[in-house]
Amino acid sequence: MTNLSNDLASAAQSSEKVPAGWEPYAEEVGRIGSAIVRLPRPDHTERDLLTQAGFDPALWRIRGPINTRRWMRYDQEWLYYYKFDVEQGETAEARELSVDDLAKFIRSRRRKPLSGVQTEVDSTYAYLASDWQIGKALGDVGTEQTIQRVSDTVDQAVADIKALRRAGYGMPHGFFGALGDLGEGTCGFYPNQAFTIDLNRRDQNRIVRELVTYAVDSLAPLFDKFTVATVGGNHGENRSLGGKVTTDESDNDDVAQFEAVREAFTRAGDPGIDWVIPRDELAIQVNLAGVQIGMTHGHLFQRGPGGTAQRKAFEWWKDQDFGMQELRGTQILLSAHFHHYSNVNYGTRSAIQMPPMDPGSKWFRDIKGQDSPAGAVVMRFDSSKRLGYDHLRILDPSA
Repeated sequence: MTNLSNDLASAAQSSEKVPAGWEPYAEEVGRIGSAIVRLPRPDHTERDLLTQAGFDPALWRIRGPINTRRWMRYDQEWLYYYKFDVEQGETAEARELSVDDLAKFIRSRRRKPLSGVQTEVDSTYAYLASDWQIGKALGDVGTEQTIQRVSDTVDQAVADIKALRRAGYGMPHGFFGALGDLGEGTCGFYPNQAFTIDLNRRDQNRIVRELVTYAVDSLAPLFDKFTVATVGGNHGENRSLGGKVTTDESDNDDVAQFEAVREAFTRAGDPGIDWVIPRDELAIQVNLAGVQIGMTHGHLFQRGPGGTAQRKAFEWWKDQDFGMQELRGTQILLSAHFHHYSNVNYGTRSAIQMPPMDPGSKWFRDIKGQDSPAGAVVMRFDSSKRLGYDHLRILDPSA
């Protein structure tokens, strides 16, 4: 028997009185749970505690602090009691296995960089990802179809880049920008969410990592330099069934999955990509071809005045700029969240809102009688252009 097995057997055979309120138990309600376990030693691991409580360590993880209490046994030996909460999600071990698999995929597809790039032309080609909401289902349309839509638009972007090159555009710099909500999450965003998903949180994160890897691996070799940037969305937050955010702004799947993908590219021996991954900032600014680009998901706009999504975005952006925050001096604001495309100019400044890639919203259709077509925005940033960009297209995954 292993040391853990011996320890558990020893604890099970003892008949000493259990401290009141610390009786071992385990329960789960939906995708969260709690437990108290007993081990006759202090040097536990998270896997030990989950296993003793009956939770599969590959599917569950401990959430928050572990409360520990020592209790002396009848034979003067100490027993250790551990009280903790759990939630469905991937463990560090499961994520490591996924990252290794991604690194193998990258190495297997290793291609030579595109030759003949006109580096004297300073412009940036951008593929912008938003509201994939992997794991969301609507009727018979779910994750499988969303995966196909995302990969279709990546393939279309590759063809678009080659067409622009043939037309004489150098574009030495490539950019993959993620505007948040790439995964659906599992609970806390609307009442019946748990009944509309077709993947748990661990599998959602795995699919997001694979799609991001496919996109970066497909696009990066086409450029002399390549940048990846992301921001956290509201669906990436760690929420309870009651809709409350249970941790801080840095604990966001939309950011964490990019850290894992970055690690995969590093392990594959391909460090030549610039990664812009914020810690807890919900808005960032990047300079692309001399154009100041602001990125935020858009859920912060909700706290602004009433009216249209565009009005909310303008008021929020104006306050950020006036307050000398991260987005000061931004010429182009990129956002998502509202699940429809729009482009509003304020002089030479533009607020561009991304379309979604998810299966749609029955709630919105019931209220408005409308659906927003899925799509991915691609564009070329160029400081010599008055608006800072041209060649904006919405790639149609149904084409």
